[in-house]
Amino acid sequence: MKPITIDEIVKATNGRLLFGDPDAKVTGVVHDSRQAKEGDLFVPIIGAKVDAHCYIPDVLAAGATCVLSSEENIEEGKGACVLVEDTIKALQMLAGWYRDQFDIPVVGVTGSVGKTSTKEMIGTVLSKKYNTLITYKNLNSQIGLPLMVFHIEEDTEVAVLEMGVSLFDEMDALVEVAKPSSAVITNIGLAHIGNFKTRENICAQKGRIIKEFGDDGRIFACANGDLYDLIRTNLPYDCCKGECRVSFYGIKDDIKTDMSQISSYASDISVENGREKFTYHHGDEQIDVSLAVMGDHNVTNAVVAIAVGRILGVSLEDAAKAVGEYEPLSMRGEIHHTKGMHIIDDTYNASPDSIRSNLRALFSHEGNGRRIAVLGDVLELGEMSAELHKSIGAYIVNEAKAGRRLDTVYCVGKESKEIIRFLQENSDIECYGYDDNFSLIKALKNDLKEEDWVIMKASRGMHLDDVVKAVI
Repeated sequence: MKPITIDEIVKATNGRLLFGDPDAKVTGVVHDSRQAKEGDLFVPIIGAKVDAHCYIPDVLAAGATCVLSSEENIEEGKGACVLVEDTIKALQMLAGWYRDQFDIPVVGVTGSVGKTSTKEMIGTVLSKKYNTLITYKNLNSQIGLPLMVFHIEEDTEVAVLEMGVSLFDEMDALVEVAKPSSAVITNIGLAHIGNFKTRENICAQKGRIIKEFGDDGRIFACANGDLYDLIRTNLPYDCCKGECRVSFYGIKDDIKTDMSQISSYASDISVENGREKFTYHHGDEQIDVSLAVMGDHNVTNAVVAIAVGRILGVSLEDAAKAVGEYEPLSMRGEIHHTKGMHIIDDTYNASPDSIRSNLRALFSHEGNGRRIAVLGDVLELGEMSAELHKSIGAYIVNEAKAGRRLDTVYCVGKESKEIIRFLQENSDIECYGYDDNFSLIKALKNDLKEEDWVIMKASRGMHLDDVVKAVI
């Protein structure tokens, strides 16, 4: 982090210095009191269970340079304290001010599924030419994104920032922090449909990522399936400060509009020796690409990563090489080869769309072993939960009719029982439902055998990663 003074913090947050040296400098920002050290600004968050203001005395005693506080009765001690109206809002205001100190391109990445993999692929491509900052882990929220912005350094040349929202108006706050100069919408699916109610609302809310665009702003939007019409119709163009140019991308066989409307796409997809291969097209440019990760969703991610790289000056050859070198993060499609089995760990999070995408990838894996899906509840689907879980079962049945069959399906949790119920009523696919992970683990340890390919997928709250650890 570029050092900033406490006086600059006061001005950026519209705060008031309660005590301390206004010329003292801060070189880091944290919201976990256990991480606070000399040079840090500590931002106490008022949570559902704990108000972190109670840690302020300990943080200052431990040597933190400054703290924010929405409470005025803070006992004066070492360091400094800045009084603000709301600590989260102040964190966002300070991060937005800090972002303004750097004249660099920022690529914002949003969408219902695929944000993290796409962000990582774009970062891998841009790193071929630039000193690139890429969002760490899941720092993409109202608190996480501002903390991520403070990692911009004086030698940072471009930043790729993941921007996740689950409620109305959250994107506006994130945009004021990150001020992306270009952006990617990976997908408009059903994640958080319980809050947004419709996909049109999801599109309009995520689409507000264009709000701070200047005339050179560009948004890259996935056009697979019905997304071209959905995004073209519901993107909130009128909120953009400048001219918002839209570049659509996707997989040729999955796009349902005139290809003349598509800027970049993949064709001739195949699987060879465990690698996903395709041809990338943009205008008269084309190049063959080979990925170390499986699935059409990763092909789509690679297409936009190359497209973003080309706009920012990365050569086509370097961009294609970069996506070929990409390896998934932990719990995001990571493959564990253990005891002769192949366990695909995609347990970080889930939506109905991402489960279908992962199942498509499972069908493509080579080998003679069984194809097995271990699925847990998809959370935050609201009143549509039963219907959407049933749709996953319907997808599995329809794929089986087309010759892409799962050998066994295991489900855990209350909501995913709808998947089992649909499979039992409409197919002869072997399937089992469990109430808890302990029972599931016991069954898997008894049933799995060499050469099996197993995908594990559920919402983060189901802790299916514990099942992966137990099995391997």
